[in-house]
Amino acid sequence: MCTAVNDLSKIHLFGRTLDLEYTLNEQVVITPRRFVLDFMHEEKCFEHYAIIGAAHISGGMPLYYDGMNEMGLCASALRLPALAVYHEKRDNCRNLASFELIPWVLSRFDSAEAAKMALETVNITPESFSDALSSTPLHWIIADNKCSFVVESVEDGLKIYDNPCGVLTNAPDFPTQCRVLEEQGEPLMGDLSSSARFARAVNALRYTLPTDKRSYAISRFFHIMGTVNQPAGLFRGDERRLRTVYTACMDTEEMVYYFTTYDCRKIRGVRLKNAYFDLDSLTAFPMKREEWVHFLN
Repeated sequence: MCTAVNDLSKIHLFGRTLDLEYTLNEQVVITPRRFVLDFMHEEKCFEHYAIIGAAHISGGMPLYYDGMNEMGLCASALRLPALAVYHEKRDNCRNLASFELIPWVLSRFDSAEAAKMALETVNITPESFSDALSSTPLHWIIADNKCSFVVESVEDGLKIYDNPCGVLTNAPDFPTQCRVLEEQGEPLMGDLSSSARFARAVNALRYTLPTDKRSYAISRFFHIMGTVNQPAGLFRGDERRLRTVYTACMDTEEMVYYFTTYDCRKIRGVRLKNAYFDLDSLTAFPMKREEWVHFLN
């Protein structure tokens, strides 16, 4: 139950909510240019663009939920249960496991257009990262300061959709989300379903006032994401323990990854500085989760 937004107003910002019943102690992780990225079916990548994003580190490898590279290209993965279909390795394709798509895209490409062209030859395979971390049904939004698009692997192969609204949520698939929004619009905005969150985020992005002052733009972005936050227990049924584990906002011009967490709404930031680019190992920053209050008296 996540929502991603690509804000193409005066200052380009990209971000998402991660809504889960649990946390894997995600961290803000910087992957430097010379950290070796190992892929199951593709060649190892020994030198690439630096990446920053939220990831779970397992076996020394960053499993990115979202991120941006030093060129301002961004990507985020969201769950697509019951609809995502991955296919066995195919000839004449670039074969990537689902957890490899974000690092593959962000390590290689400097724009959404270049990534989109390359992804036309990609096949998503069903391998899990490990016995403890099974394959997850996903779809992806990839964006820069000009446009965004959605990638979905379904029964009849990989689909790529232009995304002029700049928003993606979970299931249903992206064409259905857009069709439901066109057919029903704002009446959908009242509940916590994916379609309702899609409608709320689209309208919040369209109608909240843009600004060219960076601090206000970042604040505005977190307010937009606040329209789709999930308080624990509010979503009933099997998913009532869902909560917004974290909310991210990536400033692609200043190269800062901002975030808040469920139990700490203070906005914190991690800079993708040049000093990290040529390191050989990952740099990780814990996402502090305890709320603190700034007393005025």
